[in-house]
Amino acid sequence: MKRSIYFLLILVSCFSLVLGFSFIGCKAQEPEVVVETVTETVTETVTEKVVETVVEEGAPKIGYITRLAVPWWVVCEKGFSAAGADYGFEPIIYDPPQLTVEDQVRVMETWISAGLDGIIIGPNDPAATIGVINQAIDAGVPAITGYGVDSPDSNRLAYVGYAPYELGLASGKGMVAMLELQGIEPPGKISYHTGGMASTEDVAALEGFTEPLEEAGFEVIEPVLDEGDAAKAIARASEVLALYPDLKGMLTFYDYTGPAVGKAVTDAGKIDDIVVISDGFIGEMVQYLESGAIDASIDLVQYEGSYIGGEMLYKLSQAGQEGWDDVLSEYSLVDKELILGVGFLTYEKVDLEIWPEIGWMMDLETWKTEFPDVWEVLG
Repeated sequence: MKRSIYFLLILVSCFSLVLGFSFIGCKAQEPEVVVETVTETVTETVTEKVVETVVEEGAPKIGYITRLAVPWWVVCEKGFSAAGADYGFEPIIYDPPQLTVEDQVRVMETWISAGLDGIIIGPNDPAATIGVINQAIDAGVPAITGYGVDSPDSNRLAYVGYAPYELGLASGKGMVAMLELQGIEPPGKISYHTGGMASTEDVAALEGFTEPLEEAGFEVIEPVLDEGDAAKAIARASEVLALYPDLKGMLTFYDYTGPAVGKAVTDAGKIDDIVVISDGFIGEMVQYLESGAIDASIDLVQYEGSYIGGEMLYKLSQAGQEGWDDVLSEYSLVDKELILGVGFLTYEKVDLEIWPEIGWMMDLETWKTEFPDVWEVLG
């Protein structure tokens, strides 16, 4: 593909606008209306999605750079786009095709040069994105990190998401609780399935997950990595099931690894023998929750968190650099972090007491009632 950026022209019956690299919007007078069409533009190595929102002419353009083109981040995009519809900004969304940082940095640099009004990024490598985040701040472009992934040594204005170590604890304690509920006792091995271990989130979550399981007498094996590939996730889960006859539990940390492990457990005929906890609830998990191949999922409220990220950036863009501190003071930030709670989701109600790292516990039908907007996306 060519290195240069293709400029696209969208003709609208009432307006004719030309916008540059990676963002194209149709303008109208009703800021709350979201247009369902998605336009794609191509750079050298990536495809960028532009979610068109009907906004007032001259509305801010705010970008979201996710970690990977997988269903969990689609839920994030929908929450972010909902904020765009409510506040009247145009959401520009980029999904990397792989768990690498090069494209994230390239796109963010381009967006800074193009004059976007704010950017949220979920870094695949927290150290590698320090320079470009600082570049945005120096250029007067408000930049925050999330949802759920941080670059704490950068000058980002805020981090929105969860505390990774506490998330790991929540998952590990949930695994222990479900093992006890099913009468599965130590010793035995527990596997941890994930795309990669490059981010601070990955490392801290594994540490938190391991602690309660080892205290309970289980052994957590080395992380099972699939490089962000769902097919590899299925194959490697099957290998783990065959390799460890004393395997008692499996934790899936990236969203697509949940259905992958659910399928592997189902194919191996071990639904009743293995406890599976998935992290980051997505619709593809529902069939495995219903069958018992997945026993529970940690819900990371990524729709709501991404909405907040969009809201925050809109307010920052309107305030101007001199007003950033005033905007940030509206949020419950601690050390520039806005930590949101996570929940424990099961197909049917279970008789467990909530542990401190969990904000709520629900069965699926109750969850659908509590989060109808999110279920509409997942369903």
